[in-house]
Parts: sequence; C-alpha cells; structure tokens
Amino acid sequence: MVYEYGPPSRSLEEVLAVVGDWLTRRYCLEYIPLHRRSARRSRRLRRIRAWSIATARMRDEFEVVRYETLPSIEHDTGYVFRSPATLAWILVNPSVGRIFSDILAGFDEDVLPVRANDLARLANVSTDMQALALIGDVTLRLKVLPARKVRSEELAALCDRWSLYENLIGGGNHRRPTVETLEREKAALALAVLGLIYTEGGDDALRAVASLLA
Repeated sequence: MVYEYGPPSRSLEEVLAVVGDWLTRRYCLEYIPLHRRSARRSRRLRRIRAWSIATARMRDEFEVVRYETLPSIEHDTGYVFRSPATLAWILVNPSVGRIFSDILAGFDEDVLPVRANDLARLANVSTDMQALALIGDVTLRLKVLPARKVRSEELAALCDRWSLYENLIGGGNHRRPTVETLEREKAALALAVLGLIYTEGGDDALRAVASLLA
C-alpha cells in the first residue's frame, strides 16, 4: 500500500500514547495460554509485546526531549520553538522505523488506532531529519556563514552541547557506529535543528544561533 506523507493528523506524543495503549489491548485480545497456542501465535504475541515495550520507552524518551532537551536548546540559543513536537520528530531515531513498518504490515489498516499515514511517517522518519539537515547545511553555507567552512567536528560538538544524540527517541535501538560515522550522524542532527530554526525563524534566528559555531 502507498501512503501519502505530509503533516501528521496527531502529534508525536499522541501517536505514541494511542498506539502504545492499543498494542497492550491487542496483546490481551490475541492472548492464548501457552499450552494451547501455535508457534506462529507465540511469535506474533512476542512481536506485539516487543512493539508495546518499545513504544512505551519512546513515550518516556519524548518526555525527556520535551522537558529537558528542548528547554536546554532554547536557553542556550535564545530561540523559542513553536512546538516541542516539531523538535521531537527530528530526534526520532531512524532505526525505530522498522517497528512501525512491522506494525503496518502486521495489522489491517481498518483496525489501526491512528491513521496509517501517521505510522508510515514514523516508519520513514529519517526523511524529515534529512530534509531539515539539508536546509540547515545549505542555508548555513550560502547565507549565514558564507565566508568560512563549518567543519563536521564543530557541528558534532554542537550536537554534544545540546545532548541530541544521547536523547534520541528510540535511542536504545541504535547500533554502535564507527567514530567517523558517529561524527557524521551528530553533525546531521545539529544541522537538522539549525534547519528547523531557519524554517521557523528565518535568517535572523539562524544567524543568532550560528554564533555558537564561531
């Protein structure tokens, strides 16, 4: 099935809460005592339980982003984001996409508790981050700091300053990358946040934040 991406019908917080509660109910609905269930049913129950646990963990991690990461960035930069959910979408670890792809594949669309497009967006969440990182990179190089090259290690340091990588939603699912890959991923996260600031606040907002790279 092909899904139309675009603005979600619910906030990330709502999607995680509704899907998490629904998965718990589905587990109870499909539960059969061990001595009566098939191997196939056992595998399905394990998967539903794993999805439920992962979603509950992501809900907790969203709270960290909302009440710790976002205020920290706002205090550091002086920029106030329009919504905590916007930043949270950037910080969803791309590796959790597999979870939501599997949920979409595991249930008929008419029984899902949210629009399939909302789950599809989570399944392809890296698209948002990559788009904003590109905006941040191009705007930084061409409009805000055209006189100098911003190095990857500077951006990675900005990521560390804001604890973006440590507070990824679904962060427990990510692998252990090489040093070079880790630096690239951190730089991309920082650029995505800069891209978000630019799309919301324009040149002046990004120029003020870019001083942290000087």
